[in-house]
Amino acid sequence: MNISSKNSGISANQQKPFVKQLEPYRKHLADIHKNGGFDQLESSINLPFSKHIDQILAKAKGYQTKTLNTVVVIGIGGSNLGTQAIYEALPKKNVELLFLDTVSSSHFSNILERLTKTHKNKKQFLIVSISKSGGTAETIANTEVLLSSLKKSYGDVRDRLVVITDEGSKFHDETIKQKIDSLTLPKMVGGRFSVFSAVGLFPLAVAGYDIRALCRGAKSAIEDGTSSITTKNIAMSLAITTHLQQKNGFNIHNSFFFAPELECLGKWERQLIGESLGKEFDRNGKRVNVGITPIVSIGSTDLHSMAQLYFGGPRDKFTTIVSIKDMHRHFVPKQQLFPTLVENLAGKTLATLMEAVVGGVVAAYQKSKLPFVECVFDKLDELSLGNFLQMRMLQIMYLGELMNVNAFDQPNVEAYKVETKKRLQNA
Repeated sequence: MNISSKNSGISANQQKPFVKQLEPYRKHLADIHKNGGFDQLESSINLPFSKHIDQILAKAKGYQTKTLNTVVVIGIGGSNLGTQAIYEALPKKNVELLFLDTVSSSHFSNILERLTKTHKNKKQFLIVSISKSGGTAETIANTEVLLSSLKKSYGDVRDRLVVITDEGSKFHDETIKQKIDSLTLPKMVGGRFSVFSAVGLFPLAVAGYDIRALCRGAKSAIEDGTSSITTKNIAMSLAITTHLQQKNGFNIHNSFFFAPELECLGKWERQLIGESLGKEFDRNGKRVNVGITPIVSIGSTDLHSMAQLYFGGPRDKFTTIVSIKDMHRHFVPKQQLFPTLVENLAGKTLATLMEAVVGGVVAAYQKSKLPFVECVFDKLDELSLGNFLQMRMLQIMYLGELMNVNAFDQPNVEAYKVETKKRLQNA
């Protein structure tokens, strides 16, 4: 993966004071990494090095049978976005992952129909229900309704359920009481930082993905992201660049992915930025109402829906252009049906066309003097995705420090949960 900030609008000299400002925090992260354990807010950086990976693989192996072909992941937000981002980005295996991530009768019905009409017995599917707190209304409701609905066709399906939650949560206590299989994650690891815990790794391992390679990529990002060598610490550099451009008025971050399979990666990143940095109060208790608004664009589709706004509208968007060196070779035939419509297409691959589109977008951003960062995946695999995900999480940690906000809580999200429970009580 190659990341270039030469068009970011922020020079190395402009970054220097902020590198010095972040040095104590960088040392703090390095100490957490060195000491291991999960007693700090940033402890998620120790997940890729943890022995829990062996436990996850062992449990996954128990469910990896020739019969199994579907895993339903029930979760919302951090409990499923990272898993879905990786799954959607990579080539599909023999086991399909389905995501039940909201309360929708039509979506639920589609998944239930898949499980009841295309499966002969319950050993063909596995249900993974994920709630860190153990009390997420949408997740618990979907789990209850799905288990009840499947019972009509397959009888008791609790042996096809694996729960992932905090150790000691009410959900965890119930799994012990009812002898339901479960995995736990460290309490100090927040949901949006949990992709390298059982939350992300277990469903992916069951589906046949190389979670050790994911973790190797993450390890590399952690080594770089806690390094005192500025040129090596990309996460810190990007955090400073983003922070300075926010201060310059570029308070919208546009993740522009020139690969449709990365759209869910953009949604994972959207949650990471929005929930971590959008805060009413700073760490001193002062009302600040700060944040960076994250948006996701897909190229080249959104060049025909949003590019007019990006190039001609308000100069308030800092962009990360993400592309892949596509090695697939699908050629436009030399003898075309419509040879006069577009010049210079004959004999070119679709990858060549996309490279030209990305190059054109980069040139347009340069001409418009709009700040952007380029990220190019040499190859889209578990290793590179693990590196990207972890680098982004470290970047957000550094940004939280620069903005003086707690990047690990989400107090305002609790407001809707409280109001939802009140309305359920009165319904």
